[in-house]
Amino acid sequence: MKKRYFVTGATGCIGAWVVKNLIESGEEVFALVRSNLDKLNLIMDSDDIAKVHIVQGDIYDSNAVERAVADNGITNIIHLAAMQLPLCKANPILGAKVNVVGTINIFEAAVKAGLKKIVYASSTAVYGYAQEYKGGVYTHSSPLIPHSLYGVYKVDNEWSAKVYFAEHGLSSIGIRPFVVYGPLRDQGMTSTPTTAMKMAIKGKPYQISYGGEFGFQYVDDSAKAFILASNVAFEGAEAYNLGGENVTMDRVIDAIELALPAAKGAITYIDTPLPFPSQAKSDELAKLIGPVCTTPLEKGVAQSIAIFKEKQEYISSIK
Repeated sequence: MKKRYFVTGATGCIGAWVVKNLIESGEEVFALVRSNLDKLNLIMDSDDIAKVHIVQGDIYDSNAVERAVADNGITNIIHLAAMQLPLCKANPILGAKVNVVGTINIFEAAVKAGLKKIVYASSTAVYGYAQEYKGGVYTHSSPLIPHSLYGVYKVDNEWSAKVYFAEHGLSSIGIRPFVVYGPLRDQGMTSTPTTAMKMAIKGKPYQISYGGEFGFQYVDDSAKAFILASNVAFEGAEAYNLGGENVTMDRVIDAIELALPAAKGAITYIDTPLPFPSQAKSDELAKLIGPVCTTPLEKGVAQSIAIFKEKQEYISSIK
């Protein structure tokens, strides 16, 4: 039977790249969106976007989600819709509706449609501060100590997944990305390195909002990991860290200047590291889905800047 993918958060950063990869592989994709897919014009051509089946609705509308899954014969669900930091902090009630109720709606729709497994996005926000872990490093078995509502919502998702497996036999794979960068990364507290790339193209100075050393993941790599997880045989309910290349902010700026020499000296950063442990490894996830693609930083930044330069009308909208 031909696979039919249901992707939530399809206009978000990782979601859009999931859609792009699936369409380019000839897969049939149904995207839950509130309006349209215009944002995908940054990374896809109009012919490919036209191949995506648009399902309009809100992730927290249980009836809309259930109809979308049941009526379209969905075989694979990749759930990426979420409100990130700092939006959850600014509007906790809406954050809970999207991140908690929305995920429960996905679980319910999958159970009612008879699906055996789904894949969803968790986050490294489920972990605590660096000083709460030995050596400032966390692993697959590190305790979850969230310090934000966003992190709490994601822990709720992971535990809900365990309950749905225990009570309904619905398997699930949660994936916890860390700092994702690249085209369409325009929201969330760690998005400013990508904003710096866009500002560099515009010839404007920009200060990135944090420094330190952290796991940096090119968005296309993250998307590919979710697709691999969606197609692997798995029984249970588990969440896995998605590690990228561990880099410093100085190296990120060097990569921007290498791709765009005219930006030399224009990009700076606040020398305050992220409060989270700096390293995440994909070892356990790789045991399940196979080798996890990790694009070298300089290549990923160069590809991002090339895409932004090609779509100047997108860059012109950035203040």
